[in-house]
Formats: sequence, structure tokens, C-alpha cells
Amino acid sequence: MGLRITQRMSANRSLYNIQSNTRRLNRTREQLSTGYRVNRPSDDPTAFLRMLPVRNDMKELKQFQENSLQARDIFHTASSALEDAVELMSRAKEMAVQGANGTLGDGDRKTLAATAGQLLNEMLSLANSKLGDRFLFGGSATSSPPFSMSGNTVSYNGDDSSVSVQVAPHSEMDITSSGRKLFFSDGREATTLEGNTGAKPGSGTDSGTGLHDLTLEQTGISNIPTGLSQSAAVSTALGNLDWSITSGPTDTISIAGGPPVAIQPGASQVRVMVGTGPQEIILDVDGSYMTPTTTTGTMISEGRASWDDGQSWTNLDYSQGNLQIKNSATGAMLNLDARGITQTGKEQVSFGGTYDAFNVLVALRDTLNNTDGESQEVVSQRLTALIGEVDKVFEQMLEGLRDLGARGSQIDLTKDRMSQMEITMEEALSRDRDIDISEVILRMTQQDTAFQASLAVGGRVINQSLLDYL
Repeated sequence: MGLRITQRMSANRSLYNIQSNTRRLNRTREQLSTGYRVNRPSDDPTAFLRMLPVRNDMKELKQFQENSLQARDIFHTASSALEDAVELMSRAKEMAVQGANGTLGDGDRKTLAATAGQLLNEMLSLANSKLGDRFLFGGSATSSPPFSMSGNTVSYNGDDSSVSVQVAPHSEMDITSSGRKLFFSDGREATTLEGNTGAKPGSGTDSGTGLHDLTLEQTGISNIPTGLSQSAAVSTALGNLDWSITSGPTDTISIAGGPPVAIQPGASQVRVMVGTGPQEIILDVDGSYMTPTTTTGTMISEGRASWDDGQSWTNLDYSQGNLQIKNSATGAMLNLDARGITQTGKEQVSFGGTYDAFNVLVALRDTLNNTDGESQEVVSQRLTALIGEVDKVFEQMLEGLRDLGARGSQIDLTKDRMSQMEITMEEALSRDRDIDISEVILRMTQQDTAFQASLAVGGRVINQSLLDYL
């Protein structure tokens, strides 16, 4: 017995064909609109498994490229700031050379000093450069200014570490820099003292930096001959001083073989030159003075020293070949040979090899201002010596600029390499994912024709009635 084809069966078959053609056509239209052959795992499970790790790798590459862009922006900003800082040091050298000209007057030097002060402020601003909310020269401490200034001293508040980002697979790059390495010096050389007090560098290792004034003052005199006393006027001689008194119709006193000076009872401010001078001891004579029993001896003109502008003092011990004097403002130490000290006054202390981008400008400003009241010749000599220190700072900063430039070039090369890898991965992904547009258009045309035919056939089947069979 043959299978009987009913009207219901024909209608269901027609509906099934229409729905099948619709699904195929819609899938083809989706491929054409997205450009992708595989839009979901069910489209091609095997191809999707090949695509998944490539997609993950491409996400990593995107992040690497974003990190590289961030690093490049930081390097360019830091390089620009350091270039300006190098230019400032170049200007500072020009000013030192100009100021060392012996024909330059005090007024002209003070004008240059004011400009040097402006350079110092600009240098501090450049050292605190930042990009967005990130400070560039504080090492890993990027949230606060790395440099601060108190008085004439600039302090580094950052660290020597660095913030790094991954710019390629298994490759990281430091994107921040230590300001200590860029703006401060670590090549300590010999300390020198320039003045007439007789003080010399000690045998210890100093920790001070740059240029400072060492001030020596008298604090009193002990072991004074009988009948004599310290005058209210301040003496200029310091140290252990041999004295001798020669009796006569008028007694005389001589100190360290200097010219004898008459001792008149009741006299005040008797000035006795020590040796060949110019330092002197000033004494008062008691009204009841009599020739002392002991006519020779050693008096001690006691003193003290400071190199932090008088904030703290250290008593002088003339037997010490290495007297340590602390700077209370910075905690740094100056080692002093006190055995040859002969008089009060100031010594210019230069910590060789420790000049940095800040204290060299402070030294330039103060030397041009001639705060010590030195002669034009001495000022010129000091400025000439300072030129060499400016050159050292310039070279150090230039080396830092070269390092930033090298890292900037490296990040550009890395970014280009990551872009090339992205293209290669995109090509690999495209082979499994993307459509052949001409093939899909042709297939969609065929499927649309089949869809329209199924609609037409279905319409004819569904429109049949009982009258069609009579």
C-alpha cells in the first residue's frame, strides 16, 4: 500500500523549506554585515579553537602598545625638561666666564647674580617636572615633588628605584628616572679651603657638597700674663700663642716674636701684633700692673667654627689634625685640620666633585654677589675655578639626557615591533575568521533565489483547496 501524501504534509514540508532557507540566508547576511565567517563557536568549532589564543595574544599586544605609548610620552617629556636644564647650565657657564672678566664692575656682577638666582628657580622647577599627576624625576616616588629647597640647600625626596612597565613579551622598561643620578653628583674629590685663617682640610672623609663659608670667631683668651686681661674689643689672632714680657722703665710684651708693645698701667685696648701680623691680640692693663714673676708663657686665644651660617658652632681644638664640624642644617660633616689656625675670618670651603645642578648655581650667585666682600681679583679667581665645576655638572646632565634618548629610541623600536607582530597575528586570525566577500555575495544571491522559490512554492501549496481536487 502506497504512502498517502496529505495536504498537511505538503504544507509542513513547504514551511520547513522556507524556514531552512531563511536561516541560511540570515546567516549569510550576518557574515556579510560583520565581515566574519565565524561569529560564534557553533559556526566552526575547530576554527574558533584556533582563533581563541590568537585573540588573547592580540589583547596582550594592545596592552603592550598602550604601555609603549605611555612610556614614549614620559620619555619625551622628561627629555624635553632635561634639555632645558642642560641649556640652563650652558647659560650658567657663560655667566661664570663673563663674571670672571677682571674688568667687570660690582654692579654688573650683581646683575648677573640676579640672573643666576632666576636660573636656580628654573632648575628647581624643571627637576620637579611631571606629566599629568606623575612626577618624572623622583624614581618610584611619583606622587609628590622630588626636590625641595630650604635656604640655599636643595634636598632630594625621591628614591633611586624606578617604575617599569611591560612593553613586550618578557620585556620591561623603566619609565621614570632617579633625580639624584641626573641632578646630583657622586664623584667626590678633594676638599679645598680658600682664606687666610690657616685652617686646612682634615684627614677624614667629608660629606658636604658644593660651596660654603667656614666662619672662625674668637671666644676668649686664657693663660694671660698677670696684670693683663682680655679687652672688650675682639682680637683677630687664634691659637696657642707664645708671649714674653721684657721689664724696663716701661715693660713691653711681644707675642709669637712680634714687635714689642709698651705696657702702660691702666691702658685699654693694647694692640699686640702676633708675629708678623696682621692678626693681633687686644689686651687691657690693670691700673696696679707690676712686672710679673713669670715673663714667658703661652696664652690660648680660644675660638669656634661654623659652616651653617652660625646655626651651630664647634669649639676649636688646636691640637686636632682632624676636627669634625657638623652642619646642623644638612647633617653633613666637614673635617678640619685645626693645628695651623692663626686668625679669625672666613674660609671658602669647596667640596670638590660634589657640585650639582643646584649648589653650583647657588655658588655662582653668591660669588657674583661677592657676599664675602673679597677683592675683584679674588672674585675673578673663584669664578674661574667655578667654570670647571659647571662643566662637570653639564657633562653629567648631558649623560643623563643621552640615557633618556636611548630609552626613548628603544621604546620606539619596541612599539614598531609590536605593531608588526599585531599585523602578523591579524593575518593569522583573518584566515579563520574573515569571509571571502565575493564568495559570500554569490552565495547570498543563490540563497535568496532559493528562498524566493520556496516562498512561491509554499504559496501555491498553501493556497490549494478542496475545489482543486473536484
